[in-house]
Amino acid sequence: MDKLLTNNSMAAERFAGVHDVDYRDCGALELLKAARDMVHLGHRLLTHPVTSGTAPNGSPFVSIVISAKADGTDFDSVSIIEGAIGVYGRLKNTRELPETIMNDFMLIDCEMLAKDTQIYKLSR
Repeated sequence: MDKLLTNNSMAAERFAGVHDVDYRDCGALELLKAARDMVHLGHRLLTHPVTSGTAPNGSPFVSIVISAKADGTDFDSVSIIEGAIGVYGRLKNTRELPETIMNDFMLIDCEMLAKDTQIYKLSR
C-alpha cells in the first residue's frame, strides 16, 4: 500500500483505508522536508507535492503520496521535491487564517488528492 504523507487531518481520515497514512501536525514546509528525507532514502513521489490551484504558499496543507518501498534514488522525485521546497521556502506564509478558511483549504487539498490519486491509478 502506498504511503500518504499529510498535515491535513481531513485527508488523513478520508484516505485512511486507501493509503498507509502518515499524519504530521506540522507546517507545509516541514512536511515537504519530511517527504524529501523519504525520497532521499529511495521512495518515489507518486503525486506532485504542489498540485492545488492555489498559490504554493496559499494553503497550509500538503498531501503527498509516495511509494511504500524504497527502491533506490529516483532523480525525478528528488528534483520535484527539492523544487517544491524551494518555492515554499521563498514564499513563506506566516498569516493566521480563520477556521472556515482553514477548513476550505483542507477540503481543496482532499479533492486535489482524490483527483491526483485517480490519475495515478489510471496511468499504472
